[in-house]
Amino acid sequence: MASVARVIGSDKWSPPRWRALDETVEELPQSRPGISAIGVAGGQSLVMVTTHDCGLDKEFNAVVDRLIEERGISEDDEEGLRAAMAEVEEDTGLDRSFQVSPLLDPATVEIAGYLVDQSLLLGGHMIGYLPVPPLVVNGLQVIPQAVVDLNYRVTIDRLGYQVRLSSVSEETRQLLRYALARLDVLRSPTLETKLSEAVGQTITDVKIDKRNRLIVKLTLANGQIIELLQKPGSPPAGPIGRSRKSIPS
Repeated sequence: MASVARVIGSDKWSPPRWRALDETVEELPQSRPGISAIGVAGGQSLVMVTTHDCGLDKEFNAVVDRLIEERGISEDDEEGLRAAMAEVEEDTGLDRSFQVSPLLDPATVEIAGYLVDQSLLLGGHMIGYLPVPPLVVNGLQVIPQAVVDLNYRVTIDRLGYQVRLSSVSEETRQLLRYALARLDVLRSPTLETKLSEAVGQTITDVKIDKRNRLIVKLTLANGQIIELLQKPGSPPAGPIGRSRKSIPS
């Protein structure tokens, strides 16, 4: 549960799926002469964290690494490592921001005024949305059936959100990453065609891209090169503290 907000136009228009989020609509004063006032709509919502864990703890890990080097702590010194991490954890200025997207009622998602096909939406087949099943604990519905609207992104303060209700599994993390990738960078369905063309070809070379170490380049016998994206590593599922080295070096 966290606060969400976005900048709105002067007519204060909002699509139907976001209207429940607009509990407050305000106009911020002009910051400089000649600059239009800033309209903001916001409220409280169930949200899903969309920032990858390597981004959540980037500054924390950098400071821990520096402390380990300065003190000459060995990677085998578990007690020394824990002490260093605990010390750095006390610095509340590290990694203060991360991104979230709100959970919406699927029945409010429309395209040009028409309700979208609910089976497609809840089946995870619509770009920009991640379905979330209901969460029931001891007979109480904590989280209703919903969809995460990845088109609505909010940067919030680590110390500014209200409460964490649940954590997702590694399988769900992979679904989230794929949904984000489809929305942001994988809009063209060319990979399936390339793989189909590659059937029967011998792989003659495999290289990791020097500029982006998550990209693996496969060279086929016919000279064709296919680029594959490695999935980044993750900490164990469940509510945990800080994580270290979540992305391969």
